[in-house]
Amino acid sequence: MTRTLFLMRHAKAEPHHARLDFDRELAPRGWRQARETGLILADRGIELVLCSSSMRTRQTYEAMGLQLPTGDPVPVEYMEALYLASPDLIRQRIGEIPDEVTKLLVIGHSPGIPTLAAELAWASNSRQADQIQCWFPTSAHSEFEIDGSWSDLWDSDGGATLTDVHRHSKDTGA
Repeated sequence: MTRTLFLMRHAKAEPHHARLDFDRELAPRGWRQARETGLILADRGIELVLCSSSMRTRQTYEAMGLQLPTGDPVPVEYMEALYLASPDLIRQRIGEIPDEVTKLLVIGHSPGIPTLAAELAWASNSRQADQIQCWFPTSAHSEFEIDGSWSDLWDSDGGATLTDVHRHSKDTGA
């Protein structure tokens, strides 16, 4: 069975000096970015969201307004472990998802999210993988088709094929 994985960097946050990093909120531009990304992903059938427990990632999920076909919000699991997580830790968390879930969104941080996206993209599109590693601004997301179970991602690329990368063109940084 084919699964779909979306890896997303949180939307634009307020400056670093305003609060402790974990508590940084979205900037006004970030709220706009997250709403726009929510519109892009609204019809993608996302069934579950894994989300870092930082304030800016929580607010990104909230502003996206993703809904199930029933009109209920897409279920979300907030994970402190995803805060500034390494690509390997993100893979591990994805690998723990039940195979009944076929469309998963992970909202996290740089460098973990773009590095994992680049690693997964390498086998199917090495040029795009290099671009992801160099430029994956706030609210960017990548989409992968996965041939196999979520746990297959732990040992390799898991049969991941990059199908899309979306970046907000006006974004240049953190």
